[in-house]
Order: sequence, then C-alpha cells, then structure tokens
Amino acid sequence: MINALIRQEVRGRGVHNVTMSNVYVKKGNYCAMSHSLPPTEDCPSIEALDKLNIAALVYRCGERITLEGANHSARTLLNHFAPFEEEEPWQWCPDEEGHHPAHYWHLDEEASGQGQAPRVRWLRFNDSGRRMALGLTGCRLKDDGKTRRVMMVLQDCTQQIVQHEELRRSQERISSIINATPMGICVLTEDGRFEMVNPAYCRFHGYEEHELIGRPFSVVVPYSSHQYLRRQQPGALDSRHGHTRQFGECELVARSGERHTVIVESVRIEGEDGRPRDVVFLVDISERKTLETALEEKNVRLEYLATHDELTGIRNRRFGVSSLEAALEQAERQGMDISVALLDIDHFKRVNDDYGHTVGDQVLQQFAEVLSRQLRAGDILVRWGGEEFMLILPGIDPGGALQALERLRQSLSMEYLSPRGLQITFSAGIVNARGMNSNDLVEGMDQKLYQAKGRGRDRIVT
Repeated sequence: MINALIRQEVRGRGVHNVTMSNVYVKKGNYCAMSHSLPPTEDCPSIEALDKLNIAALVYRCGERITLEGANHSARTLLNHFAPFEEEEPWQWCPDEEGHHPAHYWHLDEEASGQGQAPRVRWLRFNDSGRRMALGLTGCRLKDDGKTRRVMMVLQDCTQQIVQHEELRRSQERISSIINATPMGICVLTEDGRFEMVNPAYCRFHGYEEHELIGRPFSVVVPYSSHQYLRRQQPGALDSRHGHTRQFGECELVARSGERHTVIVESVRIEGEDGRPRDVVFLVDISERKTLETALEEKNVRLEYLATHDELTGIRNRRFGVSSLEAALEQAERQGMDISVALLDIDHFKRVNDDYGHTVGDQVLQQFAEVLSRQLRAGDILVRWGGEEFMLILPGIDPGGALQALERLRQSLSMEYLSPRGLQITFSAGIVNARGMNSNDLVEGMDQKLYQAKGRGRDRIVT
C-alpha cells in the first residue's frame, strides 16, 4: 500500500521507476528517487504524503532507534506539534518480544521474516498519559551505507481496539456466567445439532463436551419424548421480534440411562451467519416432580382417610352422616322409599378376648368384605363405630330391606373368618327412613337394634 501511494505521488512529480529500495533520506529532507536520478532538493519530501492523508514517522535505526521526523498528518493524528527532543515524547507499550516497532522493519526482510506485515501497538504520551492504539505499516528507506532508516505509516485504531477489547471482555464475562450457571445450556444449529454446551449441561447428561458437539440433540432424548422434540424443531423466525420462545416439560435420559424430568425453554436467535439457532435452557425438576408426586399421593391418602375407615376400607362415620343426609334429601325430593339398617356383630368382645385384637381386626375386615359383595351399586355401607355398621338402602321399603339383610345373614353363615376359621352372626334393626331427619333416624335404629339383641341376637327387627 505504501509503495503504491509513494509511486503515485512521485510519478505525479515526474519521477519514474521508483521502488521502496531506492527511497533516499537526507538529513532534514526526505526524498524519493530512481537509481539513475541523483538526490536533489526538489525531490518530494515526506510531507508530500500529507496530500494523500497519510500519517508517517521516520526513524533512524542503529544501536538506538531515534525519531527523526514526522509529517503534518502524523503530528495532527498524534496531536503533537512541539519540536522533537532526543527522546520520543511517547512510549511504545512493549510487545511480547519487547522491541521498538521500527525494529521489525529495519532488519532485512529475509532475516526477520516480518516484511511489511501490519502491526497494532499501543502508544502512551509521557506528559498526559493519554494512550492510542495505532495500526502500523512500515518499510525500510534507501540508506546511505551508514544509517538505516524506517518509515512507519500510522492509522488510529484506538476506538476499534477498545470496542474489540470491550466486546472480548463482555464475551468472556458472558462465557464465565454461562459456564458457572447450574442451569444446563446448549446451542443447537438449524438442523438440531449441538454447537455449544456448557459444563452443567454436560454434567446433567454425563457426556464430555467433545462427545456432544456436532451430534444431534436426539442423542439425549428418549424415544418416549421424540414426539415432543419434533414439536420443538426449528422453524421460521418471528417476523416481529426476531425470535421465538418455546416452553415445555419433557423427559430426558442421561448417559447412564437415568431419566430426568426437565423444563425446557428454547429461544430462537439469529446466528452471525444469518441462520437460526436455538438456545436451549434445561432445569432439572426431577426432585420437584418426586415431591409433587409424593404430595399428591399424600393428599389422595388424606382425602381417602377423611371419607373411609382405615381398617375396613369402607366409608367412615363422618362420611356416613353426610351420605345419610344426602340420601334422605334425595328420597324426599323424588318421593321414593329409603330404608336404613344398623348392624352389630354378635359377641364381638369374645373374639377380642379369646383371640386378640389382631384376629378381631381381621374379622371386621372380612365381615365388611362379605357385606360389600352382596350390595347394589347404589347401596352405602358405613362403619358406624367399633363392630357396628350402618347400611343405607335407597329405593327399598322395610320389607325389601329385610329380605336383603336375610340374604346377608345367609351368606355370612357360609363364611369362615380370619385364620382361626370363625363363624359369626349379626343383629340388625331396620327403619323406614322416608320423611325422617337423621337424628330421629339414628335413635330409631338404635332402638330396633336393641330389640334384636334382646330377643337373643342373630336376628333382624323392622
């Protein structure tokens, strides 16, 4: 680039066949010449480069490298118009090798291997501490056999370098945050292949980073979740916002085969190449799902215990009262019969005394099972308390209820309960409940049951 600019300038002044090897410098006067043209005061000086808006510095290179001159464009660029002293009014920030930038161009090109390669160096002014980043392109000037000189062309790239450094630091911060976050993050290409995975994502699935990059996302998705995955495939970018957001819950499988329930959030972005990318965020909710399942099961259990007798599995007294009131209200509203019976296992105390409460509990359980097998779908069997059971029979008058309970007595007489092979009987009182309230009904059933027991037990009173 320097060659072309100087050639253009020199040819404009009538000098031809110029190469960088025959640019001659006289003290205080820098001129370009051909081999056949001796140096003269009329040769174009370095200031001629100002017309091309090129900022240039000339250095004398020997045991020390000293600044000989700068054209107006260079002084303007550096905002330094005072005369130069023996030392430069600035310091070049050292590079990896610690050399002055002119050093690389005063060496022979073949020996140094540097040639005219552009470089970026920071410069700091001694008086103000102000810093500039300069893009440098240099070349050796024709020497007089005693002194070597180098011309460097400057270009201010401070803003670009600062922006680049800020971007680099920002990218490093973002990368640090992504790598430190416990959330699994990956970037998928348009065809669903891994382009980036963070450490948490690798730990989550049990893979190393290199084992995932370039592989399809389906490698970590079990077959059962493939349908969900197909619904999440990349599509067209949102024309209004430039991205789309997808959210859902699915099951993923780790390398070990362990399955995890995760919340997946996918954000569609546009990559640097203009093609879409999916940034996928994974949050493992397996533990939460386990707790939710346990809580749900506990709630179901609590609801069950609130309405059922824990020992026999039939309805408990609390639910029985509300069921009785609802059945009475329905019978009254529909004008139909309803009968209610109170049953008591005969001599149950002897069972507990003779065989223990464990056998007694087994008798209660099997007694409830025998009765439940004989009932209609709409009948309600309630453990009223201890060895007492209430039976609600909608749509049946007392005569029909008596027949139903007699069938129960017959079925029970053929059953041997508990491992002890016990046979038991029950006494019962039946009340026509139509038009009665629940309190009067319960009192009436108690009286009927008392009568059945008083008549010798193993009988039913209506």
